[in-house]
Amino acid sequence: MKRVVFITAIVAAILTACGGDEGPVGSRGVQYWDIAWSSPDTVLTDIEMLSEKSGWACGYRYNEMTGATDALIFRYDGTNWEVALFLAGDLGAKLTAIDFQGEKNGWALGNRESGNIPGPAVFRYDGETWNEVPTEGLNGGSMRLLAVVGDNNVWASDGVSAFHFDGGWWSYYPLSEGGEVDTWVFPNAEAGWAVCYETGYCYSWKSEMGGWTLEPHPLYDATAFYFKADGSGLYADYVIIPPVTERTNIYRRLPGEQPSYERIYATDQRRRLTACDFLAPDYFFFAGPNAAFEIKGDDVNVLGYVPSSELGDVRAVSIAAERDVWGVMGKSLNAGPSFIVHKK
Repeated sequence: MKRVVFITAIVAAILTACGGDEGPVGSRGVQYWDIAWSSPDTVLTDIEMLSEKSGWACGYRYNEMTGATDALIFRYDGTNWEVALFLAGDLGAKLTAIDFQGEKNGWALGNRESGNIPGPAVFRYDGETWNEVPTEGLNGGSMRLLAVVGDNNVWASDGVSAFHFDGGWWSYYPLSEGGEVDTWVFPNAEAGWAVCYETGYCYSWKSEMGGWTLEPHPLYDATAFYFKADGSGLYADYVIIPPVTERTNIYRRLPGEQPSYERIYATDQRRRLTACDFLAPDYFFFAGPNAAFEIKGDDVNVLGYVPSSELGDVRAVSIAAERDVWGVMGKSLNAGPSFIVHKK
């Protein structure tokens, strides 16, 4: 495998400048996130940590020599991030999502926009190699959401339609009733949740129902969330009140036929949370452009400031262990630089 070379000059400059919007952290001893990897020309879109010593990230790079998009998957071995898959030219794609269920069941999703075979691109990792998966039936728009919930139980979406892979082929399910779904989670094979930030619409998947259902309780301005199979969980919203006030709220959703909500955190400082991950039994992690939060039980703790003013936005986070979180960041989905950041 090709060793990923650190861009030391860029990293050094950014570390010097990454004080963020709010200055040094206070007396609780919280430290800034470390920049673990960077590239001036790669776009990173998603990250999946399997443990403290194993993780994956995906993205792409525009090749000016060929005019094509090269697909890239990186692997973390406990020490370094290295290239695990590189597909150039017509075989390349813009990889938008990566997800694993165990060390030997990994999937990556993307889109080919040029060459002889434009359309969705799906790859599967069997513990040794990445192989392409047939995409017949994935006839929607640009694929961007992925969820692996079993050996042959995988979901993909373009934000409007949902597609389910059962080991043989992809089946279509209507998803959105307005706007495009921005993110989704599947706590297990029987339940899933999806939210559209623009409309506030929240959708649920119940296997016994055989379809996606619009929930009666919208989640307006929900920028990141995680629901459990029973419908409980947490979500964050981001509200702009003219002319200048920006407010982030973190809500807890309680289970029940008629779910109830309680706000457990609020701040008028700029903290638009863009990514969330969950670790059993009751441990959530939210991250955004300039802040990160650990929610453990009833406690909400600030865990350091993401250096957003220099690195861009957090696109995804993944928990390796309690208080051990990784994320991918960048300013543009058209060109680098991109960064893998680490908070421990």
